[in-house]
Amino acid sequence: MSGVLGDELGSLELYGTFHSMGVIATLPGGSDADGDAVAHVEYRLAGADAYEAGFPLTRVASDRFVGSLFWLTPGTAYDVRVWYSDPDGAPLDSGFAQASASTRDEIVIPAPLRVLHVAPGGTGTACSVAVPCALAEGVDQAIAGDEVRLDPGVYYEGGFVLPSSGSEGAPIVFRGTAGATILDGADPASFTWAAVGGGVYSTSFATEEPGVVTAGVELFPYASLPDLTALSAHGLQGHYADGVNLYVHLSGGADPTDTVVRASRFNNAFYVAQDFVYFVDLTFQNYGQGAYAKAIYLRDGSDNLVQGCHFVTNELGVGLKGDAHRNVIQDSEFENTRFDWVWEDVKSEGYSEQGGIGFYDPVDGRGNVVRRNTFHDSFDGFSVCPGTSAAVTNETDVYDNYGYALGDDGMETDGQCANVRIWGNTFSNVLSGISLAPAQGGPVYCLRNVIARTGAGTSDAGYTGMSFKFNSGLGASGSIYLFHNTVDAHESLDTSAISLLSPGSWQLVHARNNAWVGLEYAIENQNGTQPIDFDYDLVWASEIAYWSDLGDEHFGLLDELITMTGQEAHGVMQPPLFTAQNDFTPLASSALVDAALRIPGVNDDFNGCAPDIGAVERP
Repeated sequence: MSGVLGDELGSLELYGTFHSMGVIATLPGGSDADGDAVAHVEYRLAGADAYEAGFPLTRVASDRFVGSLFWLTPGTAYDVRVWYSDPDGAPLDSGFAQASASTRDEIVIPAPLRVLHVAPGGTGTACSVAVPCALAEGVDQAIAGDEVRLDPGVYYEGGFVLPSSGSEGAPIVFRGTAGATILDGADPASFTWAAVGGGVYSTSFATEEPGVVTAGVELFPYASLPDLTALSAHGLQGHYADGVNLYVHLSGGADPTDTVVRASRFNNAFYVAQDFVYFVDLTFQNYGQGAYAKAIYLRDGSDNLVQGCHFVTNELGVGLKGDAHRNVIQDSEFENTRFDWVWEDVKSEGYSEQGGIGFYDPVDGRGNVVRRNTFHDSFDGFSVCPGTSAAVTNETDVYDNYGYALGDDGMETDGQCANVRIWGNTFSNVLSGISLAPAQGGPVYCLRNVIARTGAGTSDAGYTGMSFKFNSGLGASGSIYLFHNTVDAHESLDTSAISLLSPGSWQLVHARNNAWVGLEYAIENQNGTQPIDFDYDLVWASEIAYWSDLGDEHFGLLDELITMTGQEAHGVMQPPLFTAQNDFTPLASSALVDAALRIPGVNDDFNGCAPDIGAVERP
């Protein structure tokens, strides 16, 4: 999937994923001492006659440029060349480096060499259809090429450590029946409850830190018994455990005797340090015991797959850490019941803000893919950037996901985010859509995403919604590219389509061909010291823009914004005229149609005379 070529112009590395390819060009030392060279990229199908222009590379260091190719075909070879323009002339000016590489083949699950049948009450070692074994036995026996087929039922088990890896073409597959095969990290026992006063009831429970406790819905994890008694988290029913007893306080002080209460006793279902392990059509619920709990932990494991799985009320669904490469999480659903929890309470508690997927610190692997998943009724939807990484680029792709009813961020691109590509996602009824706070290293590409109904969730501070969140005091972001996104922020009256708040710093926020449809402002800039470049966008709101540190900070007309800031010189100030409230295809009469700027490598495939502004191209 990667190719490297070194010559007098340095080296060129290519890293292919399914539909993208990272391009990393490193210059020889001292060849661009004044830092004014520009790197251009071209590509073609391997052996074809003509090259096509891609989007130019971004300088991320004095000797390195990074960029991406988009909309490629899986399992296909491409020739790539990078050429330089440099006012200083040779050796860079008009010189080029070239290499070839292929995108990644789509995943095909092969027929198993052997099937091991397991059941909740399985026994023995035969693992046959007639005499299925226990899940633990199936895990211990599984080798490359095996499928461990889980019969329908509930497996109250966890903490499995795999002894073997699969291999390319012969993975180890754990397969269930969708909706009927459930791995449950909770204690299945029925509890005996005793009233201890103040609406609180207790039961003996010796498991330390059962972070996930449910009584129909997840109970808020209180930090102390007095807090639980007082229901200090805005009256949320909750639980507290001291390693000897479990305490619950239900709404109205109800007796939990007639309620099914489940408390987590496993930190994880599977700890995966191996490669080519596939989890297919399984449900995971109630994994949350101890610190950093998650249902599936991909710890230094690579080429693993999570497909068609359902994650319900876990502290975290899937966690990645360490040397984890090319893992794919797709076509799965992640849900909790935390959407109505108050923002400040969740932040104070700490662990409950995790969502469906998390990249721990560090993730040194590359090429991980999150696609076609659904995230809902949680705090954050998911995160895709680790705090640190030893890899020169992440090469992470995030696309075609759907997130809704999320009390904070639809997705977090916070941390070390170098060559991260985010496209075709939809986030609705969220506080913020995509957080880039900060997206360190860069570049990060946000292409053709739809973000609607921002400002949702519950907060004492009354935080306003944001489509893209940039403000952070945790360091500077690299370059961020916002192309062809549609934002329709119609949840609360004081919500802007895009807000650039302070504190926060970045190399550049570069926006083209977006539909910024707000209520208060289309563009709100309260961090005027930081570099931005906005143009060819549609802007529509009560006021077009707010700009801090100017004599008149409010702009009701596009011409005023252009005159005072130089931004949106080719912008459009018209109502967007979408097809319907939740259908962001522009009508034929919309000002979005044929109004976008041509961007090589980004919007070459369009209908009509020119690309349309926004995420959706009219057919």
